[in-house]
Amino acid sequence: MSRLSSLRRRLGLLYHQRPGWVDVLLCGLLPGMLAGIQLAGLLLFLNPHLGRSPGTLVPLALVYGGALGLAGLLVQLPATFGHPYRARRLLPWGLTLALLAAAVLNTVQASYYAFYLAPGINSRLIKAGLVLAVTALVAFYTALLHSLHRRRYGRRSRIGFMLLVFASFFVMVERLQSYELRPEASRTAAAAGERPRLRMVTVALEGATLDAILPLAEQGRVPFLATMLREGAGGRLETLSPNRRPAVWTSLFTGKNPYRHEILGDATWSAPMLGEDARLRLLPAGVGFEHWGLWGMDRRPVTRAALRPLSLAQILARLGAPAATVGWPLTTPPAPELRFSLAESFFTPAPTLRSAQPPDVTERARLFRPEPAELEPELVKRFGGPLPPPLLQALEGDVWRQGLSLFLVDQSPEVSGLFIALPGLGEVSRQTFSGYAEVQFEGGGDEEARRAHEQLAAYYGQLDTFLDALWQRLPEPRLLAVVSPYGADALGLVPRWWQGLTQGSTVHGSLAGDNDGVLLLYGDDIRPGARLADAQLVDVVPTLLYAFGYSIAKDLDGKVLTAAFTARRTSRQPLSVVPTYDALPIPDQP
Repeated sequence: MSRLSSLRRRLGLLYHQRPGWVDVLLCGLLPGMLAGIQLAGLLLFLNPHLGRSPGTLVPLALVYGGALGLAGLLVQLPATFGHPYRARRLLPWGLTLALLAAAVLNTVQASYYAFYLAPGINSRLIKAGLVLAVTALVAFYTALLHSLHRRRYGRRSRIGFMLLVFASFFVMVERLQSYELRPEASRTAAAAGERPRLRMVTVALEGATLDAILPLAEQGRVPFLATMLREGAGGRLETLSPNRRPAVWTSLFTGKNPYRHEILGDATWSAPMLGEDARLRLLPAGVGFEHWGLWGMDRRPVTRAALRPLSLAQILARLGAPAATVGWPLTTPPAPELRFSLAESFFTPAPTLRSAQPPDVTERARLFRPEPAELEPELVKRFGGPLPPPLLQALEGDVWRQGLSLFLVDQSPEVSGLFIALPGLGEVSRQTFSGYAEVQFEGGGDEEARRAHEQLAAYYGQLDTFLDALWQRLPEPRLLAVVSPYGADALGLVPRWWQGLTQGSTVHGSLAGDNDGVLLLYGDDIRPGARLADAQLVDVVPTLLYAFGYSIAKDLDGKVLTAAFTARRTSRQPLSVVPTYDALPIPDQP
């Protein structure tokens, strides 16, 4: 016993006689290290494909714990250098702030990435956030009492803080280890029988919104779209939030939410500390992680090769209905079962490799690229004068796709499903929508706003002319679907003020946020004047499959918008279901 007592006395002396700089160093490092370790756990929650073993967590914890710990030390050092007592008094508040930040981050990610995370991960993030919030509240109460009464932190208080920190670690590790993504059972897809032949063209107009289409239709400036509204079915299309372009377009084309198709953004990042092939797909939102948390990590753009489920065009092709795409995002490399595929990246000054197939269609497609001089007479007539460079570039790209699409419709009568993407309206709306809204909805606006209004209205008119020409070329039975994965909106007062201050313009619009898109259906068996309520982005694929007469797959996240179809059609074609279409084999090419 005497030896044990002697050892305790020596340890006590060492503890009380330690240099002051040790306290300054440790107290500055610990809050940031705690925050970094919690951030590492959050990264694994957002990227469940990386695994959940301690061997995966430890490298991330060392990297981000060390980095944030050093950052916290540098922040505190001006106030605590040479003042160890002050450093010790700040430590509880630093730990409280780290726990609170972890609680907020976990909860925010669950809400922000609702469509991007599997439901199990989502609920566990919320639970982890609630538990961390409780620990932060207890830590805050303890620190506040000691600060108000100027009490020193005794042994029980120090042990209490240690237990709170360990509790936060336990919550993180327990959540990581107890949750595993359920592997999807392999299913065999059942092909549908013979169906009546249908010629369907789907035109995706980026940034299109009923807020612009309805007023322009009433004014007679988009007569064909007005006909589609009057004699077809249509409504707002609820998009995904956050509006990440690759994820939204992929959900539109697959009928599945992002956590299913695993296209979560426009790039992935290497994680060398976790292995040579490990990559981050989703980053924490709200902390600027992409600006400081990706040191030395390789950025790789996503391609179609990363897509797990089949797109609607691939499903149709594998069911025996030849399909093709023009200008659709994320179709590089091209799917081999399509009759032809010209990816979005093909319509750029420097097309990427393997952005189009087959070679004969690729060579013809290049011939349809317009020169600016060829557009000038049309611009003067339709737009009342030359367009600014961004709008002119958008028009050139769309005119290229439009002329090529009309040619391919005539030259490819065997193609049952053609999918065309026109991104130009998105750029035009981004440049002009606030000015359009000021004139159209507020009845005011200066000369710049009126010019923006006319430019956007004229662009919708140009698209309307193309849709009319496309419709005239389709043989019966036929269906034209006009869809926008997200719409445009006017900037708020503060953003518009900032635009005016920095760029001298207040007419810019926005495609960010959760601006609703639009869905219009026109053709055989479509109920005239039908209004589609509560339509969502993932409803487009099952609805178009139904229009073709095919069954609906269980693993699709959307529903069939039966309100769009006539009673005669729904009575003769009841809804039928197959397990999946993703297991369909690639058919032999003729």
